[in-house]
Amino acid sequence: MSTDYVNIGKRLPRVDGVIKATGEAKYAADLSLPGMLHGKILRSPHPHARIVRIDTSRAVALARVWAVVTGADTLGFKAGGIATEGDEPYLALDKVRFIGDEVAAVAAADEETAEHALELI
Repeated sequence: MSTDYVNIGKRLPRVDGVIKATGEAKYAADLSLPGMLHGKILRSPHPHARIVRIDTSRAVALARVWAVVTGADTLGFKAGGIATEGDEPYLALDKVRFIGDEVAAVAAADEETAEHALELI
């Protein structure tokens, strides 16, 4: 049985090369749809710290904020890993383990409001 490998060892043109090189390509960050919310994540500035309390009351009260979520709101569900059951919490529960560990998430009507809500947590 003979198989022709017509593309092996040959240069193939990039179908999307021109639109990427000219800046015409559209990515997920370029999308804007009616009613779309913007999400932001509050990350830990500490390399290792115990979470004593997260006060989200001022962020929740902010106009145009739809939701504020912390690790306590995730009901202990975990993600990641290869197994069907994850081993990493979505948001830090009782302590952060590295700088940048996710502590809280905000969904707001626009990016500026979401960033301001993070500052209020």
